[in-house]
Amino acid sequence: MKIWMWGAALMICALMAVMACGTMTAAEQAERIQAVSKALESKHYTVSIQMMYPSRGGAKSVTSDYSLEVKGDTLVSYLPYIGRAYNVPYGGGKGLNFTAPIKHYEATKDNKGRTRVVILTDNEEDLITYYLEVWDTGQTTIDVQSRERDPINYSGEVK
Repeated sequence: MKIWMWGAALMICALMAVMACGTMTAAEQAERIQAVSKALESKHYTVSIQMMYPSRGGAKSVTSDYSLEVKGDTLVSYLPYIGRAYNVPYGGGKGLNFTAPIKHYEATKDNKGRTRVVILTDNEEDLITYYLEVWDTGQTTIDVQSRERDPINYSGEVK
């Protein structure tokens, strides 16, 4: 019986140590918030994708280095896609994997520590709008609306 209690106590201590390592100090958090804000203002940032949420079916964990990158007036979209395509080239076309100029970019910050970004772009196949919600800590959600495909959502983090 005593061995079980020591094992449980040891497990709880190990869990608390792991949780303590994963938290940021106030100074680190302030530095992170400032870095995210600066990246959004300069329009040079990358959102690393962790999860995808197709409009049909359940959430899927993303295991590769998928990302959405804003480089000034250029968008680099390297996103996985699951969903219905309506009018695309044979074989599926580019999907959401392309580099294109940004046609419209609008960013508005609210008083809750969140920036909403709207990016409009197109390529030879489609007209696509990206709606980003970026929290001051860097956590991001992306809603993608396409003229030729079902909508899809992603979550990730600004790098």
